[in-house]
Amino acid sequence: MAFASTKSASLLLLLFFLVALPSLSHQQHIRLIDRDSPESPLFESSAATLADKWRRIHRRSVAYRDHFQAVMEGRRKLLSTPLAAENLQEAGFDQVGGEYLMEFTIGTPPVKVTGMLDVAGDFIWTQCEPCPNCSPHLGPLYDPSKSSTSTTFSCSSFECLAVPPGHVCRGNETCRYVRKNESGVETNGLLISDVLAIDGVTYFGKVPFGCGNDNSFSTRLAPARVGLTGNEYFSLAFRSNNSTPFTFSHCFRKDFDNPSAGNTSSELHLGKEARLNGRSSPLTLCPKGRNRFFSPTLLGMGVGTRALNLTRELVGGNCSIFFTSSTPLTFLKKPFFDLVASTVTEQAHLPELPRRANDPWDLCFNGTFQDLVGYLPKILVSFDGEVALPLWKEQIYAEVDHGRTCLLMAPTDGDNMIGTYFQMNRNIGYDLRRKSEYLLYLDPDHCG
Repeated sequence: MAFASTKSASLLLLLFFLVALPSLSHQQHIRLIDRDSPESPLFESSAATLADKWRRIHRRSVAYRDHFQAVMEGRRKLLSTPLAAENLQEAGFDQVGGEYLMEFTIGTPPVKVTGMLDVAGDFIWTQCEPCPNCSPHLGPLYDPSKSSTSTTFSCSSFECLAVPPGHVCRGNETCRYVRKNESGVETNGLLISDVLAIDGVTYFGKVPFGCGNDNSFSTRLAPARVGLTGNEYFSLAFRSNNSTPFTFSHCFRKDFDNPSAGNTSSELHLGKEARLNGRSSPLTLCPKGRNRFFSPTLLGMGVGTRALNLTRELVGGNCSIFFTSSTPLTFLKKPFFDLVASTVTEQAHLPELPRRANDPWDLCFNGTFQDLVGYLPKILVSFDGEVALPLWKEQIYAEVDHGRTCLLMAPTDGDNMIGTYFQMNRNIGYDLRRKSEYLLYLDPDHCG
């Protein structure tokens, strides 16, 4: 009888923990903060002029473009596209891939961390103690030696051998990860596993991530990075253990009538209640080396009244386009960009402004946005599955200096990237549950 009572009590205790502890079978609603919002620790109130603000946006977009292509192609050299090297050191590694911040905690007791979301990212890492070369940060850094739930990995472990893009090991030492940007700037540290919680929801089984204690670059006030889909072992979307894993959606909101307001209510939904609304388009899983990304099939593009003839040679064929959370601008392969830019000029019936010396913008017109909005053509992007993405003019053009309005697109030698401005104010969902049928959901009229 005593044994039965003990067994019953154990079962009751187990049931209590299963009920009391949060899990991702509930909706995971994560608030995102635009890096240019006054709420962001990266907000630069010292921006001297409108032109300075937009120059920074262009610079960090180009920096991410080059970083992503270098990672995909397994190299660390700059691309040949003009402006690729423009002010790269000034852009800084913290500006390579980050438009939306999220907050979470790591360890026991929990330490609050602010990190950049990267939808296409393949890894989660954060600055850790000790970190003699780390840049200034808000609050204490995570210290694995002070967490009762942290563990390391051996050099022979599966996790160590799988860490992207590589690891550093000698003999039976503890596994260390190493990452570099395209100019060779490095971060490295321990590969750690610990409890991670977002908005009170805990990821059970602990999450492997990089614990950086030799960061020779500036991450300023956002000392972490959260990859969402780039690696099935290390990215956040694949670490949930709820009843509907591998699904998520996001809404990047912006008040176009008040650009200085930034973004205070963007959202990321993980798991069971990811908002998979609207029509769906098939996604292709595109592996490149030890990395990968999900690519839709671009079928067409309309600029004003003209439908562009998108050939395979022009667009790049399969696995040549992806959606990113890490650059505001949209990048198109140079021949593709040239066709779009020339068609915009033709449809607008406006004279193109001559390009200024050291100016990053590729296509500009003389006049304020309000003066030109009636002339500038809309753009409609269509994908396989009869999915259309109609763009508002505020997503395509902006007044980047007083009396000068420019196209928010640029050329690339690499893959086509759909930036955050093209995704603004609509719900975009990913269903990655079935390897035979990955799906992208675009809801052009709803962001709720």
